[in-house]
Amino acid sequence: MVNIILFGPPGCGKGTQAKIIAKKFGFIHLSTGMIFRNHMMKKTDLGKIASYYINNGILVPDTITTNMLNVEIQKYFFTKGIIFDGYPRTKNQIFSLEEILKKFVLGKMDLIFYFSIQKRTIMNRLLKRGEKSQRNDDTNITTVKRRIEEYERETAKIWNNNSSKWVNNIIKLNASLSIEEISLFIEKKIESLLLNKN
Repeated sequence: MVNIILFGPPGCGKGTQAKIIAKKFGFIHLSTGMIFRNHMMKKTDLGKIASYYINNGILVPDTITTNMLNVEIQKYFFTKGIIFDGYPRTKNQIFSLEEILKKFVLGKMDLIFYFSIQKRTIMNRLLKRGEKSQRNDDTNITTVKRRIEEYERETAKIWNNNSSKWVNNIIKLNASLSIEEISLFIEKKIESLLLNKN
């Protein structure tokens, strides 16, 4: 199985690219944010817990997110590949994902695409997205700022201490480019990976 990580701040285009890649290669798009919002919409117990954190622009605690992912990933044992969108977001989650992949014999983290983008561009994108989708965490400028600050404090540097381990897996890309340019770049890297795996 191929495991692809899309990593970057909120509003950088991870979700858009995940959908394109999933369709192109027949992979599963596993978005922790989408799963949480689905639970929130259905008003499940998990949704009620997640809504408190998400609507306040705070990361959902590791144990809740990882337990949910552990359950979710078991639906996809026989898929060709998984695109992890929005996970891992903390160092603990990196180790948890390694353990989950090892436990279920699903391979390793093959490619980590790091979406690099300026803060001002993210702000504009999130607020525009909020106007269209009416997502609570995108419409409120205070929440948007808090989400970006949370990303910079908690998430942005999670791969740094593992640089020797992950240096060959991390691929930095310019998330300010067009959707087509980014997807073409990602597709070429995945195609190269698949060729090497065969």
